[in-house]
Amino acid sequence: MNGLKLLTALFLLIIAIPLQQQPEGINITIEKGHKKITYYAENVTDNDLDLFFKVNSTGFRRSADRPMIETIPAKTKKALVTLIPLKGKDTTHTYIAVVTKKENNIELRKTDTIVKDVMRIDPKKQN
Repeated sequence: MNGLKLLTALFLLIIAIPLQQQPEGINITIEKGHKKITYYAENVTDNDLDLFFKVNSTGFRRSADRPMIETIPAKTKKALVTLIPLKGKDTTHTYIAVVTKKENNIELRKTDTIVKDVMRIDPKKQN
């Protein structure tokens, strides 16, 4: 009975993965290791791209349900999430990926100045 569930889950997984639409400019690949499943993102364009990525999973050791935003440099492949299945549990995983062009860089530069004003109020002096 347990083998039938596993076989059914694998069959559905094999059918569902090719049906998921690849985001434009990024190829998402899934590599199955001995005791882990790793998601990779490969940027096939000549420009850096930002990737919003979220995995919905059950039956895994570490929850990967937290979304992430990663910058994938041009012509590179980057590991996103590694899933480790729990022993004796049925596992499922699907993903959501949204690609945006890297246009607005909001990183701080060394020339930027950050000023922090702290105002202290002494309650005794107010009276």
